[in-house]
Amino acid sequence: MKSYGKYWFLVLLLLVVSCADNLLVTSQLASPAMAFAISLIASLAGWAWLVKNIQKDRDQITAYLRNPELKRPGYQRKNFFGGVLAEAIQKIDESDTELVATKQVKTMLKARLNTLLKKEMLRESALESLETGILVFDAQHVLEFSNTAAKAFLIPETNQPENYSDSSLSLNKTLINEAVIPELAKLLAKTIERKDATQRRRTEFDFTFNGVTSHYRAVATNLCDENQVILGTVVVVENIGEENVEKTRHAEFVSSVAHELKTPMSGIKAYVEMLNDGECDSDEAHELYGFINDQIDRLTRLVNSMLNLARIESGVVEIKRHDYELNDILKTAADVISPNATEKEITFTTELSDLYLPVHVDKDMLGQAIINLLSNAVKYTPNGREVRLRSRMEDTSAVIEVRDTGLGIPENSLPHIFDRFYRVPENNRSAAGTGLGLSLVHFIVTNVHNGSIAVQSQVNEGTCFTVTIPLGHNEKKRKRHAEPSTSV
Repeated sequence: MKSYGKYWFLVLLLLVVSCADNLLVTSQLASPAMAFAISLIASLAGWAWLVKNIQKDRDQITAYLRNPELKRPGYQRKNFFGGVLAEAIQKIDESDTELVATKQVKTMLKARLNTLLKKEMLRESALESLETGILVFDAQHVLEFSNTAAKAFLIPETNQPENYSDSSLSLNKTLINEAVIPELAKLLAKTIERKDATQRRRTEFDFTFNGVTSHYRAVATNLCDENQVILGTVVVVENIGEENVEKTRHAEFVSSVAHELKTPMSGIKAYVEMLNDGECDSDEAHELYGFINDQIDRLTRLVNSMLNLARIESGVVEIKRHDYELNDILKTAADVISPNATEKEITFTTELSDLYLPVHVDKDMLGQAIINLLSNAVKYTPNGREVRLRSRMEDTSAVIEVRDTGLGIPENSLPHIFDRFYRVPENNRSAAGTGLGLSLVHFIVTNVHNGSIAVQSQVNEGTCFTVTIPLGHNEKKRKRHAEPSTSV
């Protein structure tokens, strides 16, 4: 019997009772009152049984819904609400399946969104860290992004004139929120208006920021989709002031090299022509050969100096820094120069610190720098005068002084003393040189050893070069006993 069969049976039973009641009244087997009483009692009993079964089925369904994990088979067959419950359970299962699928999709979308956000933050952080200015505009010329380096090229909204718009922009559109400086506005307009001609344009301009004027290069590029529809424009602004200075220095360097090479080569050519003419006697020829030999020596010194400087600056020469005692390096340099000082009857004195001066340096490079300073001191000091080498500790630095009582350097030459090929005009005749020695010293002290070098000088009184380098060893060393100063 189906779940609703018993209820149909009850209905049929009530109909039979009603018919029997009518039959009893018609056949006069019972009085109408008796027949009505029998019919009422039977109906009430039937309806009581019906209500009791419905309540029982309801309680069973309620119990199942409260604890769906309990298996109660046969509800559809025995329970009045079984069919409804089965259909509801099916719908709930389908909804649960859809809900699980939705949650999985939501989790995947959330994970993908987090990944995209992290990538976007990474890109923005990378752009923010650049020293190059980046400005991104959308297709309506509205500024969408600018990094910190580009802030200098934007005009804040508070500083913009009312109804600001740059007439150079196509359709006379306004740059919303912030407007770029005129140089970039013109570049942006040309890039957008002439997009058919080229997708990229550039310009160079001078710009003053925080009181400092520098030269900049700006490149504007249209951004397009796969259908060549413009999505926006990116402008990259780069400070090329140092680049231009470096180009100028390179041009000056090439010019100086050409000049330095030209002078001895012209002399050699002139002497060779005189020898080829055959008009020189043996003594004159011998003298000319001496001149040629001197010029060749000058060329050799010049080429060697340029090679040494170029190799060190380009990193071809490996820098080998180790822990040393500074006074040991200074004594070695003093021993190299001492014979030259003795030959000119110059008093060469070393006044080295009694303290242990630990340094982490390239011994050969620093030694060569000190030798160059001492050699110049001896070279430009007249016979019979004095050259002094000193060392001392000053806070966290070691200080080296090379002082002479020589010709001195004029005040107008001091700012150029470390320039390549620069030689003090007043001292050119005193000694031969290439003008590269002090440039090499400056590079070794400042770039290789993170130090500094300064010069003080008075004409005809002498010059003092002061070298300062950081103190300290990578590894702790035992202190050594002080050694007395020596004089040569």
